[in-house]
Amino acid sequence: MFSRRSLVAGSLAALVFALPPVARTATPASDAPAEITVAYQPGLSYSNLIVMREQRSLERQFPQTKVTWAVLNSTAAVREGFIAGQIQIGAGSIPPFLTGWDRGVGWKILASLNQMSVWLVSRDNAIRTVKDLKPDMKIGMPSIDSLQSLTLRKAAAEQLGNAHALDTAIVAIDHPSGLQALQVGQLTAHLSAPPFQYQEVQAGGHVVVRSFDVFGPHTFNSVYVGSKFADEHPQFVKAFYRDLLDATQFLKAHPREASEILSKDAGGKVPPRDFEGWLRRKDVIFSTTPHGFLAMAKFMQSIGGLTKVPSSMREIDYAGTLGSVGD
Repeated sequence: MFSRRSLVAGSLAALVFALPPVARTATPASDAPAEITVAYQPGLSYSNLIVMREQRSLERQFPQTKVTWAVLNSTAAVREGFIAGQIQIGAGSIPPFLTGWDRGVGWKILASLNQMSVWLVSRDNAIRTVKDLKPDMKIGMPSIDSLQSLTLRKAAAEQLGNAHALDTAIVAIDHPSGLQALQVGQLTAHLSAPPFQYQEVQAGGHVVVRSFDVFGPHTFNSVYVGSKFADEHPQFVKAFYRDLLDATQFLKAHPREASEILSKDAGGKVPPRDFEGWLRRKDVIFSTTPHGFLAMAKFMQSIGGLTKVPSSMREIDYAGTLGSVGD
């Protein structure tokens, strides 16, 4: 577990950046919470939330609510925050969400953020397929139950006949640190996320596995909401959902302006033109409709990762009454 102080310390400072105004007015405070923490992680896949944060539409509608935006290193850390009651809305990938749901974490999907493929990248020319990887090698990824780890296990099941054959090779590491570790040879391979995987390939790495190849097109990250919080603050949650739809549409309609926002968010270390190029990739799809949850749940159950699977998306998707339910 971690303290609220660590959450606040991990949040990004507000950026002084002029954004196109969002047509939202103050909303009656009948069910507005006094405060809320929204947690997400580094990476291009959280662009919707970064845009939403910078447009401050939620804060303008609910000026009496203190909104803290926190950046954590993994969905597992987000899940711990939900369990501790320190996070009310958070974002992350499919497997840790399903693990939490299976173990009684009271949360549901509010909306997905995107469809993106995650890549296993290596700089070692001898590593071309999963069959070239060995259990004593080091393969970096966010956590042991991340989408990245499930991608490795699915590939291992297909190519090695054992989903857990490379479990001992997994090293938990955040994306930025993993990028650096791969470059200096501390990792044999790295399963990260956009844009880190693009930077790794640009720096001389090559792709060994793509999650789209083993699972088909799927949601990468989604936004989750605590069930109790949603029941107590339905109007606030609906406003959050509408603002997320607006931010998603902004990304698709204004990639150049969005790239300026993302470059600022990255501290200017990555130029806007790089972000714009990534936003325009055909395999970078911003969509709020979930895809792939049920298929991944069945695979996770087959390898001992879940005791049960959702009977349908409506069992885990709060937004069924707000938008498309997905699969």
